[in-house]
Amino acid sequence: MKEFTIVRGLFDGRKRQLILDENFIKFENKDRKDDLFIKIKKENITGIRYGIHFIKGLEFYIGREYQIFIKNNFNKELKINFKLFYGRKLNEKHQLYCDIIDELWNHYFDEITESYLTKIQQKKNFYLCGIQFFSDKLIFNDKELFFKDLEIKNYQHYFIIYSKLDQYQNKMLYYLKDENAVILSQLLTTIKK
Repeated sequence: MKEFTIVRGLFDGRKRQLILDENFIKFENKDRKDDLFIKIKKENITGIRYGIHFIKGLEFYIGREYQIFIKNNFNKELKINFKLFYGRKLNEKHQLYCDIIDELWNHYFDEITESYLTKIQQKKNFYLCGIQFFSDKLIFNDKELFFKDLEIKNYQHYFIIYSKLDQYQNKMLYYLKDENAVILSQLLTTIKK
């Protein structure tokens, strides 16, 4: 079990607890004294997206908001977020974000990725991020892309899937906007290896 203390930002200075257990995620997301925490069991996690949203002032960026969204099988999302302005405590906040993401991968998302790999090895078809997977290929935009022709380019906030043979056959996914894009990126990287 790993515990983190999160201060959301300028207008919410309250210290909130985030508990990442092997069996659940628990976050002090609410303000009512009798019901402070939201809890999601590990087996109920169905979606994840995370990233950094930059906050723009009048003429330049003045801050950033670190956002993590975890969706359960009841279609509800747990939002874990915190902000910083004018670079104040930038290294500390960025390290906190990285530590949380690492723990989420260690406790939950590695297993989800492994479950998709197992489905491919067992020749079970499935959909992930609007892409249909088969044992040797994937289909998106009504076009087939075999694993042997698969290429991936990773960037800070998004990644692109494309074919070695036809670079116009591609798909771009954002880590913060597209649900499970981070899982898909890890899965495709593993397949490619």
